[in-house]
Amino acid sequence: WRKERQRNDIAIIRLEQLYPLRADLLEMAIAPYPADASVCWVQEEPENMGAWRHLCGRFGENLFGRRLQQVSRPESASPATGSAGAHKLEQEQLIRRAFEGASDVIKQRPAGLKNDNPKGVTHAH
Repeated sequence: WRKERQRNDIAIIRLEQLYPLRADLLEMAIAPYPADASVCWVQEEPENMGAWRHLCGRFGENLFGRRLQQVSRPESASPATGSAGAHKLEQEQLIRRAFEGASDVIKQRPAGLKNDNPKGVTHAH
């Protein structure tokens, strides 16, 4: 995705270890970038799963003087939709939003998916 769209203005840093969290190494990894550069945590898991809550609890909305944003799937009781088609659409939307610098979670079902939630509960915050 990044290569196809020639988005060489975006750096991707992968965090491999959450505990103990080496904040010093994370700070060193983002130090070379401009102070006003966005920092966006991207995870495939829903917002209530994965590492986002751990990082947000540790750093809040500020990561070494930079605004910390996140992109993820909406909160869910399940880590995946259970449908290959729905998963593929969600994945494409997640990647697009990450590269567009989205500042919040995916709150809408991707276009083309029917709402299979009989109670009509949405995941918007």
